[in-house]
Amino acid sequence: MSGLTHSLPFEARASVRTPKHRDTSTTCRERATADLLKSVVMITANERLTLERSAASWELRAQLLDRVEETERARCQAAAQGLSA
Repeated sequence: MSGLTHSLPFEARASVRTPKHRDTSTTCRERATADLLKSVVMITANERLTLERSAASWELRAQLLDRVEETERARCQAAAQGLSA
């Protein structure tokens, strides 16, 4: 036996969690712009096309989120008008 019968001191504490990233149309557009900027300096056509496709995907996601956010705003306004009427 090695003589290590005592456990090491351990301080119990809550783990630090990073805040969850929330996708919004603005963050998606920022990612699209970043990918397009990166694509400009790519040497191979494959790298450039990959980043251009990625940028297009982020832009489509931004448009989808715009529609979802607009629908939610309209729903909230309709509910508020229904409650006040």
